Amino acid sequence: MYESEAKTRVKEDSKEFFGIRDLEEAEVYFTKLPVEHRHLLVDKLVSYALESNEADAELVASYFSRAARKNLCTPEAFEQGLAGSAEFLDDIAVDAPKAPQYFIEMLKGSALDKDEERCKHLLRKSIDSEKLFGMLA
Repeated sequence: MYESEAKTRVKEDSKEFFGIRDLEEAEVYFTKLPVEHRHLLVDKLVSYALESNEADAELVASYFSRAARKNLCTPEAFEQGLAGSAEFLDDIAVDAPKAPQYFIEMLKGSALDKDEERCKHLLRKSIDSEKLFGMLA
């Protein structure tokens, strides 16, 4: 699958995900994507949830938790998918003040908070990384 095809699939699947809100049915979103493109789904879901509401952030966190438990998404794909949002989290928080809180919730869902090195690498992308480390504790 080409990256352009993966992006189209991710766009369709993420729209459906927030519509149906069914974690069991949503498992196929990861399995339909080749491993090398699964970070695109992580990125799309995180980007949407950061600027949405608490219910959407909790839904994504639960989905990530399920995907991590079932090995549907690798820690590398989670890290790669979260990295873009981590880098722009300070900017996003200007318009969406709860974005840092939502980001930490989704990070925990992905289980990357259990991997100290990956977690540090992600959180240091933010200008206000100390605040994020505090929220993680």
